[in-house]
Amino acid sequence: MTRDVDTALAEIDRIRAQLAASTRFRGFTPAIAATTGLLALALAASQAAGFDPSPTVVEMLVQWVFLAAACAFLIAGDAVVRARRLHRAMADAMIDAASRPFLPMGVAGAIAAIVILLRAPQWAAILPGCWQLLIAMGIFAALPALPRSLVWGGAWYFVAGTASLIAGAGATDISPWIMGVPFGIGQLLVAILLHMGLRRDHHD
Repeated sequence: MTRDVDTALAEIDRIRAQLAASTRFRGFTPAIAATTGLLALALAASQAAGFDPSPTVVEMLVQWVFLAAACAFLIAGDAVVRARRLHRAMADAMIDAASRPFLPMGVAGAIAAIVILLRAPQWAAILPGCWQLLIAMGIFAALPALPRSLVWGGAWYFVAGTASLIAGAGATDISPWIMGVPFGIGQLLVAILLHMGLRRDHHD
């Protein structure tokens, strides 16, 4: 009897996971995406204005690491609250399905930053391109749970990441805009695409 109950519960969990993987996640909001894009542009503008008289490439990138962490917590917190309101009983499974593709990307980006900044700072200029390519891969991997139009957001990060990687290869100094423009425009584009998806869902 206990084994039958365990089997039934496992089957329910499997079905719920399949439903979550095939259902559009509605926890990401345009306002939060746009906010993170504006924060990226603001940090780039601040660095470009030279409020810090002589920042090194490493110091600049450390600031971006802190901003990325703050934006990740902002997006995650808003997504969890919104998902619990909209997806109700399916919320946990939906959050897991939508966030799982981004977790390896985040871990890989953090490892690359730690290793390069601590052990090979002369390569620090390639980090912006690497981070942008990782975001593109995360978006592409999460597309089954996201509005299909976000493929354009992934494409932007892929193209911008490639350009940033080429610009950073062999460079000893980088412009703050090599981070600010790709992330700022990328997140504002994601916000527009999310808004269009929400409007489409409303009309449907």
